[in-house]
Amino acid sequence: MSPFLHRIVLFLTGATTFTVINYSFDFVLYPLALYHLGVVYGFSVMVVLSFLFCWFYFLIYDYLKRDFLGIEFSKEKMNAIIASNDSVGLKLFLVKILRKSHLFLFVFLSIYFNPFVAIAFRRKGNFEYNGLTAHDWRMFILSVIISNGFWATTVFAGLSFFEFLFKIITDWWKMIG
Repeated sequence: MSPFLHRIVLFLTGATTFTVINYSFDFVLYPLALYHLGVVYGFSVMVVLSFLFCWFYFLIYDYLKRDFLGIEFSKEKMNAIIASNDSVGLKLFLVKILRKSHLFLFVFLSIYFNPFVAIAFRRKGNFEYNGLTAHDWRMFILSVIISNGFWATTVFAGLSFFEFLFKIITDWWKMIG
């Protein structure tokens, strides 16, 4: 198999597995935990599970030394764009945004993906798989808090909406029946 095809297969396999696990965690386990355990206890349990899941991702990622999610490739390309001095037009605009948007990118990756992706993308070096520094650990914990704060709020709002809707429907059903 050619190296390019191997990289594509690795990425597709890794991204599919990661997405299935991540969606199961976010859209199945999280709502069940908040519904059955309550907001405070469910949130606490999910923060611990989120931390452990993402830490496990790091252990596997660094052990395998394979860029199965395209994170290192994306970092490499982003750093090349930021470092370029010959930028004009749209590329110059992109360089300016990327140089000033580390906080936005960190929060976006924490919420849209998970703390593992946010920190793997932020840590120093490309294709080094060298574990987490003390700074990375602090950022990882912050990312876990941001990610879970967002998900707990979103899931609680969704559950509250469906509970409210269910009450309206059952009250209406009792009224007409």
